[in-house]
Amino acid sequence: MRAPFAAVVLVGALALGAGCGGKSRPDVAPQPKGKQASDAELVEGRTVFVANCQRCHGPRGQGLTGPRLAGVVTSSYPNIQNEINFVSNGFGAMPAWKHQLSAADIHAVVRYTREVL
Repeated sequence: MRAPFAAVVLVGALALGAGCGGKSRPDVAPQPKGKQASDAELVEGRTVFVANCQRCHGPRGQGLTGPRLAGVVTSSYPNIQNEINFVSNGFGAMPAWKHQLSAADIHAVVRYTREVL
């Protein structure tokens, strides 16, 4: 007797999930979770962060050559527009990203640093 297709798919998905262990890795930028996972801008913000920001700020925003972002960026920039301006225009060792990233990409990555890291 053959198992129904849906049961086979479910068992396969559970086995794959068990293999991943569900633990976060310190060398990987966190994914948006829960309601955030369906927010396309936050998902795109992670993509922008991984491609452009994590080499200095660390994959989890913990800080490397650039300062820590995780858990502190909203206190440093209570107004989101101030953080957008900083990322766009740069200052000191922080490069200006307005010529490499679109305004939409900058907004997405700023939201990611504020809401996910």
